[in-house]
Amino acid sequence: MVRLSVLYPAIPGSTFDWNYYLGPHLVLARQLLLPHGLVRIEVDRGIGAFPPGTPSHYHAIGHLYFESMLHLDTALAATAPELVADQRKYYGGESVVQVSEVVPV
Repeated sequence: MVRLSVLYPAIPGSTFDWNYYLGPHLVLARQLLLPHGLVRIEVDRGIGAFPPGTPSHYHAIGHLYFESMLHLDTALAATAPELVADQRKYYGGESVVQVSEVVPV
């Protein structure tokens, strides 16, 4: 399994609209990606960092799971421009993308 993670840094001047992200954006993501092999979506809401009391480095991290790299590549080829354009509606900043192999432990 592979995971595409989109990290939204909480840097000075950045903004994040949770209502839009958890509502219209996730509806759009599921609508576009499920036909291309999306397995599931998970969302992390940043609440802090280390040491305790340190603000979170990220507003959010979205995780999109696919069975294979082929599924992920196909999904991105078909949907990335629309999803990237929608990002401007909920995040004011530059996101960071990480593609990972999910390693069972």
